[in-house]
Amino acid sequence: MVRRFHGFAAIALAIVAGPAALPAIAQEKVDYPRLRAALHELRDARRTLEGVAAGPFEQKDWALASTQDAINSLKAILAVNDVKNFRGVDRTPDFYKQYPDHPRLRAALDDLREARDELRLSKADFGGQKQKALDDIDVAVGDIIRLIRLTSKPKP
Repeated sequence: MVRRFHGFAAIALAIVAGPAALPAIAQEKVDYPRLRAALHELRDARRTLEGVAAGPFEQKDWALASTQDAINSLKAILAVNDVKNFRGVDRTPDFYKQYPDHPRLRAALDDLREARDELRLSKADFGGQKQKALDDIDVAVGDIIRLIRLTSKPKP
C-alpha cells in the first residue's frame, strides 16, 4: 500500500512539475543546414533531369528514382510537406559557374556528401529514419556520379 502511494506521488509530482522535472524528454529543435541544402539542390537537379530528353541521358531513369528516394527521406527527416516551395539555400547563378559541366547535378552531389556527414554525426535517429536516409543518400550519390561519368565528354 505504501509503495503504491509513493508511485502515485512520483507520477503526480512529474505531472505538476512539467517538463522542467524531465529534461531528458524535452529536446531543443536542431536545424540541419546541410540536409536542407541537399534537399534544395536534389529537387532542382531532379527537375533538370526530368527536362532532359533521352539522348546522352538514356540512363537517367535510375538516377531519377534514387534522387526521389533521397528527397523523400530528407523530407521526412526535415518534416517538409511542400518540397516545391521549399527554400533550403539561397544561391545566385554565379554559384553554379564553379562547375564546368552539369552544375545542378554537381551541386547536388556536393550537398549530398555534406548532408551525409551531417546526418552521420547527428545523435538523433529521426524516428528510425536515419539509416534509411543514409542508404538513400549513398545510392543517389552513386547514381549521380555514374550519370555524370556517362554524359561527360572525355578530355582530349
